Amino acid sequence: MKYLIVIDMLPTYGLLCYLLVSICITLAFRWLAHACEDQRRLRFAVIALLVGSLSVALLTGCVYTIAMPYAQPDMVDFYRAYRPAVLVFLTGLFCVQSVFGVAAVQAPRKRHNA
Repeated sequence: MKYLIVIDMLPTYGLLCYLLVSICITLAFRWLAHACEDQRRLRFAVIALLVGSLSVALLTGCVYTIAMPYAQPDMVDFYRAYRPAVLVFLTGLFCVQSVFGVAAVQAPRKRHNA
């Protein structure tokens, strides 16, 4: 029974991991907006970070769905009840990152036009 705690908490660990990834990527967008002057490199970096973030979000969703049935019965009910909220959480974090990414790409244009 002592090893079940890992599988019980795996969906939660995945969500916390994606939250940390999204915070780091959002901060990276703010840093890139100030540090990068070349528009092409900035756009490439933003797209690469968003693709990486999307892959981590998909992996987190898969881990949540796959590990959920193997948890203890009370945790299975908990994870099943919050499955729609998890999808909204993952999608919302990715949308926030996309908004910050677009703002990072638009920031050098605003500085040059001013």
